[in-house]
Amino acid sequence: MNEPKLLFRILRERVRRHGHSLARELRAILGMVGNSTGADSLPPIRLVTARTSGSSTWSREEIYGDEGR
Repeated sequence: MNEPKLLFRILRERVRRHGHSLARELRAILGMVGNSTGADSLPPIRLVTARTSGSSTWSREEIYGDEGR
C-alpha cells in the first residue's frame, strides 16, 4: 500500500476511535505537534541592520506608522 493511502487509513481509524470529525481530528493532531515542538525553547529572532552605501529617504514613522516607542 502506498504511503498516502496508509496515512489516510490510519487517520480514518483515529477519527472512528475518537468519534471526531476529520477536521477536528486534524486540528487535534496539529495541536499536539505544535505543543511538542519546543517552540518556547527556540532562540529569539535577532534583528540585524544592514548598512549600505546609499542613504535612506524614509523615516521611521513612514515605515512603521508610529513615532517611535
